[in-house]
This record gives sequence, structure tokens and C-alpha cells, in this order.
Amino acid sequence: MRQSASHRSSSPPRWSALLAAVVPVLAGASAFRGFRDGGPSARSAATAYAHAWSAGNDPAAAALTDRPRAAAAALRASRRGLDGARVAAVVGRVDEDGDRATAKLQVDWEIPRIGTLSYGTTLQLRRSGDRWVVRWSPQAVHQRLTSRTRLGTEVDRPSRGRIYARDGRAIVAPRDVVDLGVEVARVNDASATASAFAALPGVDVEAVTLVRRIRAAPDGRFIPVITLRRTAYEPIAEQIDAIPGASVNLRRADLPPTKAFAHALLGTVGPVTAEQLRNSPSLRVGDEIGQSGLQAAYERRLAGTPTRRVVTRHVETGAPERTLLERPGHPGQDLRTTLDLRAQRAAETALGAVDANAALVAMQPSTGDVLAVANRPEDSSYDRALNGLYPPGSTFKVVSTTALLRAGLDVDRTVECPRTLSVDGKSFRNFEGSAAGAVPFRRDFAESCNTAFVSLAHELDRMAITTVAMDFGLGRRLGRGIPGAATSVPPPTSRVGQAAMMIGQDRILATPLAMAGVAATVAAGRWHAPRLARDAPRIAGPPLPEQETLLELMRSVVTSGTGIGLSGVPGDVIGKSGTAEFGAGAPPPTHAWFVAARGDLAVAVLVENGSSGGAVAAPIAARFFHAVDGASS
Repeated sequence: MRQSASHRSSSPPRWSALLAAVVPVLAGASAFRGFRDGGPSARSAATAYAHAWSAGNDPAAAALTDRPRAAAAALRASRRGLDGARVAAVVGRVDEDGDRATAKLQVDWEIPRIGTLSYGTTLQLRRSGDRWVVRWSPQAVHQRLTSRTRLGTEVDRPSRGRIYARDGRAIVAPRDVVDLGVEVARVNDASATASAFAALPGVDVEAVTLVRRIRAAPDGRFIPVITLRRTAYEPIAEQIDAIPGASVNLRRADLPPTKAFAHALLGTVGPVTAEQLRNSPSLRVGDEIGQSGLQAAYERRLAGTPTRRVVTRHVETGAPERTLLERPGHPGQDLRTTLDLRAQRAAETALGAVDANAALVAMQPSTGDVLAVANRPEDSSYDRALNGLYPPGSTFKVVSTTALLRAGLDVDRTVECPRTLSVDGKSFRNFEGSAAGAVPFRRDFAESCNTAFVSLAHELDRMAITTVAMDFGLGRRLGRGIPGAATSVPPPTSRVGQAAMMIGQDRILATPLAMAGVAATVAAGRWHAPRLARDAPRIAGPPLPEQETLLELMRSVVTSGTGIGLSGVPGDVIGKSGTAEFGAGAPPPTHAWFVAARGDLAVAVLVENGSSGGAVAAPIAARFFHAVDGASS
């Protein structure tokens, strides 16, 4: 008989509530006395079996057969093999012939992650004394089963798509790795083996934890310890060979060029967590999915969908023997990114061995294409470059200056730069620039004079900065496929708040990606939405009428202001430093910022807990430009 994958008009969920109430009655003695005239009936026995099975009460269904133990084992094995599927069985035509009878059974399984499997089968019944019983055979479950098979599911997972750079070269590609482990049967001293692993250079293993795992494992068990790139394994290969019980397995795995290379941005692929299993019925134990970064953001594209089948399996070996139903999947698709390999290597070089939490983002001003994303610590999966929200400090003065220019400010106007300035009892002070006194505003900008900016806050209306910020992409939603946080530039609620907004404080929060976009907007003359996927739409903001003035002001930061550390970088580099207060304290701690652009390349650098943007972040930006100039493609 041929099975059908079509949906039936009566759905299993509707049957469940009814059957739960009926089965306790039908599974008792009354189940055999029939529904017609109170006499024996093959239909009543077949119906009782179908109802018990449909309600998930396999023992009760088995009790209605002539071989209860074998029936219970077979029913349980097939239900478990179908991943706990629910079944609805309905009796159709019943033919009695003396002490023998046959009953047509329509069966609908609702199988997790597969859907409905529908088919018909036939029950054989016989009269036993004053009652009818089901003559047990595997065909009572499915017509293609034998005593050696059960129902089961099978999953064929497609190859995962690869991640490519903008020039078509693979970033994540198959590379040699080595799995290190312990063969417990070969270990005589667990402490010695664990200590030897922990002493290996570049291998992050806790001896105490490994000792516990070795002692808890049965003899003959293999325990995985760590996976290393082959380049990291080879220098310590002889030391590993000398460890009692050490096991080595060489294989290929999809990895970026180096461990640190855009680690947080690219993300990782790993086994599903318990929380992910709870939140997604399509997942099962053992599945591997993107856990962070682009691997998670583009999970559907990269992973594709598996081909799932309902099969008959050998009860002992588990080997599939026959396919009953197939739900075809589709292969994973590659992701072509905007990342530039040369820029990414330069970003990693620029951050180098920075000990602090830090981030660097580079982008192309004319398109919004993100060219490089680097983070420190290099082994952290947290992408602070795209997700870290910080007060931008004085880098935001590019925005507040634009608001002032639209309000009629002349950059040659003299604006006092006192050491401190009080607004409604709140004292503002300068971080990087000295108290320059009465100087033109252009000098206040170059020296990043906080008090000069604060003194001009009253010349702007309440919504001015929030509105202008939108022209730089701040406060806008991120584009499709950007796994990052959105910035926030809410309007002020007080005079103190408006004064603080002039210098990138109050409630303003921005990511390094967003602040790279600020420098890029000035360089290109308009904002372009950041893109990480080459097929993402291009979105641009309105022209920036103030571009020429802003270019001049930001150039002075590098030639004679707080960004003098970039003066040795070839070309007309523009920039703006920032030192952003956060938290409590007297004075509060600060983050160091620097944003810059040269030609069609913009960059933002953030160093958490940095003392000042000019002293801490600007040199990193300078190293980035030098590294780009010196890097090969």
C-alpha cells in the first residue's frame, strides 16, 4: 500500500483531547463488549486499539493485542524513533469472517520538524473466547515494517555556506585543525596527564577540571580537550606526544585566516544550547548553528535547511533500510561581505596587543561598506565595535558643530574657552585642550574645548542636535543584516542636558560603527547606511551643506590640535578626538575615542577606560592608516 504525505481533514491535535477522555474506558473490560447491541465486535476491539495508540498510551494499546510485550516494545520504539510524534489512528471498514476479521486503519503522524505522515494499514483480529483481540504484527504500526525494523527519522545536513570578502576571496574556508584529547584507558596518573596539558603554551586548559573529567569517564572513553589550528599545534607536537594518554586527530574545519581575524564579527558555529532548544521547535539536540556575529545573523542563509526523512530502521543496528517520506531541504548559501582583507589585517595590526577592551571600525564613506571590524580582547565573542553603546564624548562635536553652523555660527567668531563653566550648578571642564581663553571657534574645535561648546548650547533649540544627528546616521535603525545596536540621541530634558549634549554626553549613546559613520559622512558629503553584505540595499542621507567647513575644521584637529598624533600619516587626514565620561566618581572614569578619514576611508577607534582620545586612541588610528599603506592586498 502506498503512503501519502497529504494532510487529513481531521487533525491529530483535535483527537488528542477526545482520546484522552475515551481511552481509560476503552482500555478496560468494556472495550471488548462492543458498541453494537452490547455484543462482541471486531470493530470495538480495533477502535479501542486505535484510540489507545492515538492517545499516546502504548501499553494500553499493546494490552489489546495477543502479544502485549512485543507490541508494547514495537509501539514505543517507533514513537521514540519518530522523535516523540503524535499519532491519530481512525478505524475504517471492518470485515468479520467467523473468528477472523480485518480492519482498515487510517494513520496520521505529526512528526516534529517534518510534518504529517499519512498512510493506511490493516489490522488483523481474532476472536478469543468472548472477546476480540488484535493479532499483533509490525504491520499494525505500518505496512512496511517487519519484526526487524521500526519507524525512524533521518537528517541530511547540507554543507554550510562560506563567508567571502568583497573581492571574492574566502574569509571562512576549510583549514587544518587538530583535535587534542585523552584516551582514558591509556592514563595511569590523571593528575600528571592533566597538568601536562595545562602546561602546554597557548593551550587554555584547567588541570583541575580535566582531572575530574578523566576520573569520571569510563575506561576506554575518549575525552576531547581542545581543538588547535595546525599552525599552533606543530610547535608543541613533541610535547603533546610525550603526554600519557594524549590523542591527536587531524581534520579540516571552516575557519578565518587567523584566530583573531575579525573573530567577534564573523562569529562562531556551535551546538545548540538548552535555551535555544526551548525557543525553537525546529532545533534538536546535536544541531550546530551560528552562535554569534555574522554566523548567527545570517544563520538561515549560511546553514540552509536539512533534508529530513521518515525511514524504516533496523532495530539492532539502527541502519536505515527504506525511505517512507522525504522533505527536501536546500543547501547553505555563501555570504559575500563588504570586508576588505587588507583593511582587516591593518585593523588587527593597529590594535595589536592592546590590553584594554577596544574596538576599531573602518568603512568606505562613498558607499557605507564596512571594510574592517576588530575587537579586543581578540578571543572574546562580544563585538563591541558593532554592539557596544558608549557616550561618544567630543567626537560628537562634529554633529553639534553642524547644528551650530545651521544656526548661523561663524567659525571665526571668538568664543571663550575658560577652564571650567557652570550651567545650573553643573560644572563642565576641559579634558584635552587647555583653557585657551578668547580664541576663534575654529581653534576651540581643534583643541576640543568643552567649555566653549557648552557656552553655545543656548543658541540651539531643543530638537536641533537630535535632528542634525539623523543626517549623520545617529538615531537611525541599522540596515538589514547588520548584527549591531542602534544609536540613541534623545532630545535634552533640561539646560544641563542640552549643554552636555554639545560635548557628546547626557543620554547620547553610540557604537564605534556609528561614529565611523560620522567621519565618513563628512568625508563623502552625505551619510551612507553601513553595509556588511554586498547584496544589502544602498541607502543614503541628504547632502551635507556644511561639508567644506567641517573638512577644514577636522583637518585642523590633525595639523594643530588634539589629533596631532596623526600628522605623520600621508595624505589629508581629518579627525576628531573624544574623551567621554561614564559612571560615577570625582572625576568620573573616561573612554578614549578618535574618528578620522582620509580619502574614501574612514575609521573610528574606541578604548575603554582610556585617559584621553588624543593620547590613547589617536595613535591607534595612525597605526591603522600606516598599516593600510604598508599592507599587501
